[in-house]
Amino acid sequence: MLGCYVLPRKSTPEKPLRLGVLISGSGTGLEALLKHQNEHVCSHETVIVISDKLGVKGLDKAASYGVMGVCLPLPSKDKVLNSKERRRVHEESISNLLDQYDVELVVCSGYMRILTDYFLSNRLGRVINIHPSPWGDNGALFPGAHANRDLLNSCSKIAGASVHFVSFGVDDGPLIITETTDVISGESEDDLSARVRINIEHKIYPKAIDAISEGRVISHNDGFKIIDKSHM
Repeated sequence: MLGCYVLPRKSTPEKPLRLGVLISGSGTGLEALLKHQNEHVCSHETVIVISDKLGVKGLDKAASYGVMGVCLPLPSKDKVLNSKERRRVHEESISNLLDQYDVELVVCSGYMRILTDYFLSNRLGRVINIHPSPWGDNGALFPGAHANRDLLNSCSKIAGASVHFVSFGVDDGPLIITETTDVISGESEDDLSARVRINIEHKIYPKAIDAISEGRVISHNDGFKIIDKSHM
């Protein structure tokens, strides 16, 4: 199965990996990535940000860092295109724009649409996502749009976030890196989400992208792992 995942080329600061970031909202994760790229010597650069929603703050944050931001909304419902066809047209538009900017790694950052087989088939290993949930043997322990709500309702004592390659399922692709934290007694969903986002997500996502661009993500047993630079 892992043979289906073809990772991007090993890159350098002189010839950085070209990233396209997909967003749907405020872009806090995008901002953390752009800040990381601005403050460190990286082997990757963000060349295009694409939102499926109009007027989101994430596009303003892209502009503030001098990165091109484009809105490509899902086509409106009409009598010509059914739901499946609308998704196909939407993903074709995204794919064409990514190709136009020579994007080598697609980074989903708060992107609230499930990518279809059409989009993923030729990109396995070159589309990543971060999900606010600890990871299990079969993917996120709490998949879907309300991970922290589901986690709290389950009375789980452990929360966290995980970076993974996007697969044909939902929040179940091969894991790259995960980090957990204890749930604080009485913590609300909003407080937990903010704490996980700031303390974990904004740190491990740039870390994972650093590792991918530097060729430090390798296959290991039935998954992937990040190796330290000293082991290369």
